[in-house]
Amino acid sequence: MGRVLRARVQDDRVVAAGLVLLGVVLAMLGLAGRPPDALDGTVLERYAVWWHLLILTCAAATLLAKRRHPVLTLVVVAALAALDGYLGGGIAIFVVLFDAIYTAALLTPPRVRRRIVWCVVVVSVAGPVAMLATGSTPREAVVVLLQAVAIYGTPLWWASDVRQRTELAELESRRADLERERADLAREVAADALRIADLDRESAVREERARMARDLHDVVAGHLSAVAIHTAATLSAPPDAERDRATLRTVRAGALDALAEMRSMILVLRGRPDPVAAPAGLARLDALVAAARSTGQEVVVVGEAPSPLPAATDQAAFRIVQESLTNAARHAPGSPVEVAVSGRDPVEVVVTNPLGRAAAPPLSTATGLLTMRERAEALGGTLDAGPSDDRWVVRASLPRRAS
Repeated sequence: MGRVLRARVQDDRVVAAGLVLLGVVLAMLGLAGRPPDALDGTVLERYAVWWHLLILTCAAATLLAKRRHPVLTLVVVAALAALDGYLGGGIAIFVVLFDAIYTAALLTPPRVRRRIVWCVVVVSVAGPVAMLATGSTPREAVVVLLQAVAIYGTPLWWASDVRQRTELAELESRRADLERERADLAREVAADALRIADLDRESAVREERARMARDLHDVVAGHLSAVAIHTAATLSAPPDAERDRATLRTVRAGALDALAEMRSMILVLRGRPDPVAAPAGLARLDALVAAARSTGQEVVVVGEAPSPLPAATDQAAFRIVQESLTNAARHAPGSPVEVAVSGRDPVEVVVTNPLGRAAAPPLSTATGLLTMRERAEALGGTLDAGPSDDRWVVRASLPRRAS
């Protein structure tokens, strides 16, 4: 910016020197005006050329301040031009006045610019009117008016045109800046979208891992707990060949069921759903209750399994009942368990059994309660589990439509 300002000042000096040189050349050619008859014989008349050059030099020097003080420069140059006109006038001084009017009209704010225009209009009209009042012909007045318009109006028009072009250039520059900012913002939005997509993928991976952990717990822990309970009951009882064979058949069936469900889950995760083994749902509630009864647990089912249900809700309800029966067999073996299922919306699953002897549930039970609650909340439902009077109650509310 400083370098540009210094270059402009240097240009102004060259222009001022050129105007002075122009005045000297015109004076040498005898184109400097003569003073009026009233000044005949005076010093002003005798040295009129030198007075013209002195006034021109002062006016050109004043132009050096036109960028910092355009209005003051215009006023001073206009006064010097009037004085020069009184001495007969010259062409060079009008070029200086042209430059001063142009600079003031270009650099001043709109309010000041309007005042300059009104002053130019008044001066341009006042001269011809004064001539008509002093007896000049209309032709002479019109000629003076046209000259005034050419001298004073042209720089105003030129400055207006340059200012409009400059404003248009600045507007285009701002528009280009806005387009660049918009492009930068679009790139940032795209980058944010990519980051959000990455976060969504990470969240999906975490949710899938949590779901896999719940399924693994339900499939493996439930069946293995049943196996452990069957074997523990058999080992603690007197030897009985028939009963031992029945226990082994039950253990084998539970192990095969666990393997089948695990195989089905692994195939689904690989994108190859098992055409034979379907995900566990309330349609298998009777088989689940029969397996629990075979261990000596007394299970009573209240109500009928609702159908059809969305796959996610159906599987979650089955897993909650399965985990509740496993916990009841572990902590209150042989106690009666009541399973109540309601098919309304939301689906209600309530499993009740007497409190066991353990004062606090072991880690495996806490994990089972956590997985049951996560299943219910993942569907937009709720699960409450805890003691009520002398019984342990698991109550799940599952919407038919997962949220």
